[in-house]
Amino acid sequence: MVTSEIATVEVPFEALVKELGAKRAVEFVSELRRKYGDSVVELRKATEKLTIEQIENEIKQLKKEGKI
Repeated sequence: MVTSEIATVEVPFEALVKELGAKRAVEFVSELRRKYGDSVVELRKATEKLTIEQIENEIKQLKKEGKI
């Protein structure tokens, strides 16, 4: 079985193919990426160098400010 990078979506690509057919599944994923980008990859890039302590401190600060 061949895996693909498209599997960053919550629903496995194979499930989309089963429900929509191959052509419509590819169109669906392409449309999502055009509209929303690849948020998982973007999030990983934005946070890959953060330490747990930095994340905890940011959460504490946001709670203190009442933002979360």
